[in-house]
Amino acid sequence: MVPAEPFAALLQAGELLLAVEPNGERYLQQRLAHLTQQLETVNRLAAAGGLSDASLTAAGLKITPLSAAVPDAAQALIYHVARLLPHVKITDLLLEGDEWTGFSRHFTHLKTGTPAKDTALLLTTLLADGLNLGLTKMAESCPGSIPAKLSWLQA
Repeated sequence: MVPAEPFAALLQAGELLLAVEPNGERYLQQRLAHLTQQLETVNRLAAAGGLSDASLTAAGLKITPLSAAVPDAAQALIYHVARLLPHVKITDLLLEGDEWTGFSRHFTHLKTGTPAKDTALLLTTLLADGLNLGLTKMAESCPGSIPAKLSWLQA
């Protein structure tokens, strides 16, 4: 953290020792140039069939699924540790996190600006979106919630 005046002086003198371009416009131009170059490389490799674990045909892009990289001994340890941990509903965990941070207050009604009345229902809706589960499936797995309530809150 550099105070404002020394920062301005260093910026003016071009002596900021940053790993990135300090000028936002130039930084974005550099990143766009790099992205364009990388996309051209991928296009060239795709056209030549040179992408490992991926193929691009008229039918579309096909990517080979990743195989499990966890050794059997480690997987056994993962299962053992999981059995030792308490079973917590994810919505309860989100509610506890919300109690600490109050992040749910930022999800307000678009017209009135008021926060949601039912925090648990709000977090259930957020979770459905975050997991890409869909409101109907989420309502089926959460007692006390119905798709219509979740849909209204989401909207």
